[in-house]
Amino acid sequence: MDFFDDDATSVSTKRDPDAPPPAPRRRTDRRRTRIERIVILAVVLFVIVFGLAWWARTCQHNQKVASYRNYFQSVTTAIADSSTLGKQLNQLVNNPTKYSRKELVAKLQELSAKQDEIAVRADRLEAPATLAAQQAIFAEGMRVRADGYKQLETTMLGLLANKQVSVGDIAALAGYFSGPDAYYMSRVYVAARNVLGKQGVTDVAVPTATWYLKSRVFDLARLQEMLATVGGSTKLAGTHGVGLVAVTAQPGGVALSEGGTSNVTATAALAFDVQVQNQGDVTENNVTVTAQLTVPGGNVLTQTGSIATIPAGKTQTVTITGWAVPAQALSKVSTLKVTAGPVAGERVKTNNTAQYKILLQLQ
Repeated sequence: MDFFDDDATSVSTKRDPDAPPPAPRRRTDRRRTRIERIVILAVVLFVIVFGLAWWARTCQHNQKVASYRNYFQSVTTAIADSSTLGKQLNQLVNNPTKYSRKELVAKLQELSAKQDEIAVRADRLEAPATLAAQQAIFAEGMRVRADGYKQLETTMLGLLANKQVSVGDIAALAGYFSGPDAYYMSRVYVAARNVLGKQGVTDVAVPTATWYLKSRVFDLARLQEMLATVGGSTKLAGTHGVGLVAVTAQPGGVALSEGGTSNVTATAALAFDVQVQNQGDVTENNVTVTAQLTVPGGNVLTQTGSIATIPAGKTQTVTITGWAVPAQALSKVSTLKVTAGPVAGERVKTNNTAQYKILLQLQ
């Protein structure tokens, strides 16, 4: 039986000879029925194909939107985390004395480590292919800021170790912090919005990054105040102070004493070994030692030396040379005055200086 034929009847009847003959079956009716069924089938197939295509396109678009949304959510988190670190740094600059010395060191290390982790996280983000260039810029910006935090940590630890740190030294790091935001807004934010527009993605927001641009963390006046606060705080800068321990004349290793007169050989190699102790709790750097030899007649000979570093509680020695002893000083008592320091922030200076009487004689 043909799919498009009318149902055949199985009922047979005898023809009445007097009845008129049946009208011939019209072939056009059968053809029309077949065409109608073809049209209906075509329409059904079209609807099915169109529905599948629309569904596939919708799924593809939703996947594309999801990839953009997931990426920018990760970017938003990284920006927010980095801005949080900036706010903590701002609080540190505002009030460094809220920390103890140990806490301040730990805080600087924490800020540096966390920004470094953010930079690693940003570098590992998987952006849609259309945002590959913008992702590279964003990741590089986070690495630059991580470098800034590391340099700031080093500079501040140097300050706490009594190294010379100026406002300019810290202010020079400002670009490491604000620069990534400026570059992001200029090269990432605008371009990403254009990409989303071209891709027909309208319900995904591109985050902004402006906190470091608007902050006053590296304002010169604030930095100056912070340095003054740290330098004047025993709690932060620690206790500074050096003490003169002993002086030995060379050659011969003659230990000088403030209570008497020491016989010292006058030669071209005359020198004084000066021992200086760091009596504070922080490392002292570039400790100056001055020796003044007052010979008979009132002439004063002066020589200086310097000790590069004295760790807390340790003793270092510097040798003072270059003495040209005049003839009139021979076989007569001269006075040697030796002064160690003082160092920056030192308050007790009574043990920095000692005077010794020496009798210079030819060997």
